[in-house]
Amino acid sequence: RRTLSCGVSVYGHTGAVQGYYTYAFTSKDGRRSLSAAVNTSNNGTVLNTMFGTLESAFCGKRAKTLRGSAAGVERYEDIAPGVPRD
Repeated sequence: RRTLSCGVSVYGHTGAVQGYYTYAFTSKDGRRSLSAAVNTSNNGTVLNTMFGTLESAFCGKRAKTLRGSAAGVERYEDIAPGVPRD
């Protein structure tokens, strides 16, 4: 379970294998779902963009444009340990 900035909880999982990030999440009632896969590895900008789509899909927020990575940020996502997220 992941709780988004708007308070909505989504349920699913993430993964990374052989140059791909993947994830699949759904709302508690199952009426809305999102799955995504990208072919990249250890790329914080791509990872941040992917997680921005969760906010867009489940909270109705427009994904922000990312401008490079945030230096010094020490938050890490489970699908890419060691890759900083904004």
